[in-house]
Amino acid sequence: MVSGLVLWAVAFSTLYALHGLGCSSGWTGSGTFGLSWAKLLLLAVWISLIGTHCILLRWLVRRKDTQMERIGIAIGWIGLGATVVTGAPIVVVSSCV
Repeated sequence: MVSGLVLWAVAFSTLYALHGLGCSSGWTGSGTFGLSWAKLLLLAVWISLIGTHCILLRWLVRRKDTQMERIGIAIGWIGLGATVVTGAPIVVVSSCV
């Protein structure tokens, strides 16, 4: 039932760890499309995590017979929204200061 929020927690932790690793390892050099390598990695991971959330939601929606399963769907949507909002600063804020 709480898989959406667990996946959000994994996404948040992964993005946070990759951000720190990218900044400390010096992945701030110019990469593709004028973005740094750290930002490209963060964007790729963030998009893949959003895709994973969508796959989870498709699986949850197929199972909506009981009230608990419908609550799980709602929590899945909340987790997807939290992942989108948590990762949104990747797009607008510089990776390392």
